[in-house]
Amino acid sequence: MAGEPQRSDGVTARMAMAGRRFHAWWEGYAFDEALEREDVALRLGAVTAGPSVEAEIAEWIWGVGRHEPGDPAFTMRLARTLGLATKARVTVLGAGGGAVMRDLRSGTKWKVSGLGRAAHRVAGLDLRSYDEAMARLNKGFADGALCFFELHRDADPAAFGRFASELVKPGAPATFIDFAVARKGVRLKSCFAGPWPGAPRVAGDYVRALKDAGFTVADTADETRAFLPLIARGWAHWKRAYDAATRTASARLRAERLRALSDYAQLWAERYDALRSGQLQALRIQARKMAG
Repeated sequence: MAGEPQRSDGVTARMAMAGRRFHAWWEGYAFDEALEREDVALRLGAVTAGPSVEAEIAEWIWGVGRHEPGDPAFTMRLARTLGLATKARVTVLGAGGGAVMRDLRSGTKWKVSGLGRAAHRVAGLDLRSYDEAMARLNKGFADGALCFFELHRDADPAAFGRFASELVKPGAPATFIDFAVARKGVRLKSCFAGPWPGAPRVAGDYVRALKDAGFTVADTADETRAFLPLIARGWAHWKRAYDAATRTASARLRAERLRALSDYAQLWAERYDALRSGQLQALRIQARKMAG
């Protein structure tokens, strides 16, 4: 109301914490101060949302900032396919927690920006969500693009391709790395269970989708042999991830993390077997936005 003194965020937060502490005592459950303090801060807008449980587990396995198997050498292997000038502007789609962007900043002099499905902020990186990008779409700003494992997540890969094409200049190169099935009719639904509506397709389907989106496709290549060791090395960190989950103070969050970790292990075990058997491949697609 007009004329009333405004409480500071600090006072409001202390009042909220006191109320939650009393409620825990009244209802007879354990009060987890760290979790409650974080939730209060989020509701007051004092901090941005952290990574989801799934993203946390991915980073325990693959490394800080990685939501898929990878390392700097693999990132640079793909970056070199763009053939860009020293000070190019490059956008990364499927940027995850920012590790790929850090790889590029260390290995190149490019100006790198990133987009991902989550809105988690990473200090020092120009990383935004797709929703944020759509609200203020900076059309044609990038000299090139790298896309990590996003086409298979979309029910309409051509629609995602059109979004990617809006971000790059006419004639700009784009490299896509994604999961593809070896032939039509291969059923790998359990390998890709999750919230996304899409599923891996054969290489030809991706090529047609990108052509419909305004790209020409110069080449496709099977990167499975380079990708498999990244999975194997990541799973050497399983014990670290399990220990981190079991050390969670909140019983509810601990159970959620352990359940998610079990599901994640099953999913990647099936993907690894499918990749080794040839039913699935890590496919690299070299494309270029049509000029004019």
